[in-house]
Amino acid sequence: MNEWREVTWGDISKLKYGKGLKGYKEKTEGVPVFGTNGQVGFTDSALCESSGVIIGRKGAYRGVHYSSKPFYVIDTAYWLAPGEMVYPKWAYYNLKTVDINGLDSGSAIPSLSRTDFESIPCLLPEIDEQKAIAHILGTLDDKIELNQKMNQTLEEIAKAIFKSWFVDFDPVRAKAEGRPTGLSPEISDLFPDESVDSEIGEIPKGWDVGTLSDVADITMGQSPPGDTYNDYGVGLPFYQGSTDFGFRFPSLRKYCSEPKRLADADDVLISVRAPVGDLNRAKDDCCIGRGLASVRAKNSLQSWVFYRCKFLSQQLEMFNSEGTVFGSINGKDLKGLPTILAPEFLCKAFDEIGKPMDDAVRNRSLEIEVLTELRDILLPKLISGELRIPDAEKFLEAVGI
Repeated sequence: MNEWREVTWGDISKLKYGKGLKGYKEKTEGVPVFGTNGQVGFTDSALCESSGVIIGRKGAYRGVHYSSKPFYVIDTAYWLAPGEMVYPKWAYYNLKTVDINGLDSGSAIPSLSRTDFESIPCLLPEIDEQKAIAHILGTLDDKIELNQKMNQTLEEIAKAIFKSWFVDFDPVRAKAEGRPTGLSPEISDLFPDESVDSEIGEIPKGWDVGTLSDVADITMGQSPPGDTYNDYGVGLPFYQGSTDFGFRFPSLRKYCSEPKRLADADDVLISVRAPVGDLNRAKDDCCIGRGLASVRAKNSLQSWVFYRCKFLSQQLEMFNSEGTVFGSINGKDLKGLPTILAPEFLCKAFDEIGKPMDDAVRNRSLEIEVLTELRDILLPKLISGELRIPDAEKFLEAVGI
């Protein structure tokens, strides 16, 4: 590695302070605004007119982030002004290997000083190799991001269909008004053409009002003894609450050797302690603690039940604001949540649409895990020079990337 130079970050870059800004939390588009832990909103004008690296300045957790377009940084963070010998995306990946949170200026509020940052050692390859390293790691990140966006799109499509059928009753209203439903004749025929009054308002004729327990079996979690937890794979995956929830599946950090309450693979996991109502799905059979409940469809239409729970959020939110310090919902109240009961043949028709989408989300989520693990393995090896570009390219080719 003779061509790699030993330098400090102060030799090859400068940290620039962010600036105070008002109104960025209210905007929903424009120039991205970053703080110490990532993007926090939008504004109209950029502070940095190019892509670049954002580094947290204040707070117990200070992250390293990258913006691919011009951005603004508020006063809880810095932005990096790299020298000519530094490729910004490589700088981002290099700094991801640095324990930024371990550098503390000693003030009352944990913070990173420019002096401490400038003293961080760095192995600097030639700019072409920096670009090659960033390309390899960026390719993995791009694949991860693409899968995440596809998962979000699939969920939004399924939610839109569910809302149209089971919340807004669009096909029923269309038939009542003599308009086309926009559905296939086979599915359109499953909906009635009139509504009737009920205790919760108008519902389609032939439907009913019941509770969540009418359509699902609900298991409230129970926390096992603390000495049965472990992080080395003995027993079942254990989830205490929603802390580890992801987009669709929770991240696995703990196992339990003596589980008390179980959830089956594909069950809906619902947070029953603050914040009440957060949802995930069980990726595998698992143990659930007192912060969670599992919801399993009585008719095996698990995708239908998942989206039914998605649209109970307004009712569940009430349990976050009932005057207690920490919101919670007990088993009786969860099981008794009012819900509209559609005929099973219609729920099945939705499940036949929703389940393939959910299966695709699951498959892409598993791919995201593999890609993330691969990126995290390659990152320190490429940044340190332990793994060189030709070997990394051969490895990725061997695993089909």
